Amino acid sequence: MISTDTHLRKWKPDTDKQRVRCGDNLYIRGFASGRKIFQMRIGNTWIDLGDYGRPEDDMRSLAVARELTSFAKRQYKENNYSLADLKAAVLRAKSVDDLRHELERNTVDYADRSGIPTFDQAFRNWYALQLKANTWRHKASARFPLTAYQLHVEAQIGNLRMDKITRPVIKQCMQPLFMSNSETARKLLGYIYKVFEDAYDDELIDGNPCPRKDSFTIPKRKVLHSSSLHYSKLPELWIWLDEAPFSKSVKVAMRLAIVTTHRAAVIANMQWDHIDCDTGIWTVPEAPVGLSEGFMKSGRQFSTKLPAALLEDVCSLPRNCDYVFSVDGRKPINAETLRRNFQKFDDITTHGFRNTFKTWCLNNDVDEFLADRYCDHALKGLDKNYRRDDLFDQRAALAQTYCDYVTGGA
Repeated sequence: MISTDTHLRKWKPDTDKQRVRCGDNLYIRGFASGRKIFQMRIGNTWIDLGDYGRPEDDMRSLAVARELTSFAKRQYKENNYSLADLKAAVLRAKSVDDLRHELERNTVDYADRSGIPTFDQAFRNWYALQLKANTWRHKASARFPLTAYQLHVEAQIGNLRMDKITRPVIKQCMQPLFMSNSETARKLLGYIYKVFEDAYDDELIDGNPCPRKDSFTIPKRKVLHSSSLHYSKLPELWIWLDEAPFSKSVKVAMRLAIVTTHRAAVIANMQWDHIDCDTGIWTVPEAPVGLSEGFMKSGRQFSTKLPAALLEDVCSLPRNCDYVFSVDGRKPINAETLRRNFQKFDDITTHGFRNTFKTWCLNNDVDEFLADRYCDHALKGLDKNYRRDDLFDQRAALAQTYCDYVTGGA
């Protein structure tokens, strides 16, 4: 890393077009001709700041380049300006004040000319609104739309005005993604469609040019589901856990995951305030507003009654912190610990126990609606509108029956 102007003046690249970091997101690129140019990196995009050492660029100070980079990165992160805006303005700026002025002037001029945003501006406005509406409750889910956009289509259509983007343009940039990763392509196409729908509703464009999924060529691939264990091996897994070299807290958490079929993060973040050891009722509270891990995927409050043997195991654990499952007495166990430990028994995942349970239900004449309620699966069709009873008592009886089977009691 180059940290001073003295070092920068003396530096010569080892190879043509070599880049060396000289600050957060700031690099110097050297050429065999002796030219040196500042570049900042935002995401996967490189933006030129100007040649180092040229009087007309006034870039003799490394500090100026760092200030410009820091300011530009913050403006982009806060969705104030697009990469296209920054690229156009930064080359004309010799200071942060200059850059701010250029960005504000360009924004005013742009609005006066058309009032129609680029796709990048429209997408980021839509994305910011989804975050505000808490559309995605988990951090990974919330990051995915922006990441997918930046990786796969920002370079092709981000800088284009909304009314200049045609159906063939979208097909051309999305078809390769459908060939390589159809699931990511399907989701991203849905986001693009919604962005254009908003623009159409606002009368910025005459129609939605986004093609439907059926317009693309999609290769046939085998669908890979979460690895799951056949229910006939559950008693064997239960016995294996007795001898497994895990702490008691981790073992009980794994058994809870098997019987309740809850997701690993829900199990790991179970708190003593959420369980009544007298009644055996465990209540996962409603997810708070904002991104949150450790709650039901639906975000709803969900209560279940633990089978007697499982309740005894849980309530016998030491209460040395707020979390039921803790190794160090300060924080909950890592959900990934459960997944890795189950892999030591077989090629299975924690999520796969939901499929194991559903298969057991099919082979034991358990009502499908009751099985869905047990797993807190989203209901579809008329069930979603009319079958609202959560069947608490029936689920409690089913949990006891299922636990008896798993433990070899039935």
